[in-house]
Amino acid sequence: MADLLDHPGGPPDAVFCYNDPLALGAIRTLLTRGVRIPDDVAVVGFDDIEAGRYNTPTLTTISPDKTMIAQLAVNRLFSRLDGRSPGEPGELWAPYSLEIRESTGG
Repeated sequence: MADLLDHPGGPPDAVFCYNDPLALGAIRTLLTRGVRIPDDVAVVGFDDIEAGRYNTPTLTTISPDKTMIAQLAVNRLFSRLDGRSPGEPGELWAPYSLEIRESTGG
């Protein structure tokens, strides 16, 4: 986040972080530098960890359906153990939702 703030082109309008802990770190850096969230820079994370709900500002995040992810993983594992699946790479999809909170003006 510090490198983005120091970029010659100026800071970004928003950042989407790989996960919520990185987003919380970005928020800390922004606040330390006197940047207003979300007025100057909006921040979004991914995972919907509990800490993001209690941070100041609260963190906007993508909330994956963790129960569905676990079910898909266990089903895939049992399928491989039972010999029903050759274990080839593939894609599995689980639902998600956008939890809009204070870090993006929610």
